[in-house]
Amino acid sequence: MVSGKGMKKYLIDIFRMRNQLHQFEYEIDEVFFESFDQDLVNNGKLNAKIDLLKSDSFISMAIDLQGTVKLVCDRSLEEFNHKIEESNKVIFKYGEEEREIDHDVVMITHDTQQIDVGQYIFEFVSLAIPMKKLHPKYRESDEHTGSWVFSSERNEDRETDQADPRWEQLKKLKKN
Repeated sequence: MVSGKGMKKYLIDIFRMRNQLHQFEYEIDEVFFESFDQDLVNNGKLNAKIDLLKSDSFISMAIDLQGTVKLVCDRSLEEFNHKIEESNKVIFKYGEEEREIDHDVVMITHDTQQIDVGQYIFEFVSLAIPMKKLHPKYRESDEHTGSWVFSSERNEDRETDQADPRWEQLKKLKKN
């Protein structure tokens, strides 16, 4: 959840907004990430550009994120900068209750006053972070080792070519 005085700038007042395209720009930094109760990202420098198109029946919001976040390598525990270039859309439809219909479609009521774009910016940054966070100096070596297939040696004493007699009985049933 967003908290703190500095986070009010991420609340967009849609109630008094005209039906047209509105554009917003935000600089995302350490203060932004500290406002969320999480350990995924603690620092970064990002620019968020938001195109919000309001109409009578829905609101379309396109968010473009450009910049870097500081991550900790899972292997060496070294900090490194991870580049983020993301574009996402969210559609807000008017309805009887507030609920998420799909991952990119949200129902809001007609008397909704504000949209918290800070929450969406944080979610899209979080989704752009890889599950396996590797420092760039380890990525190439990890790609090579990831292509290896390890198997145990074949035991020559076992007769693998001979079929289990139970399977032969089942095959006979199948033919009937």
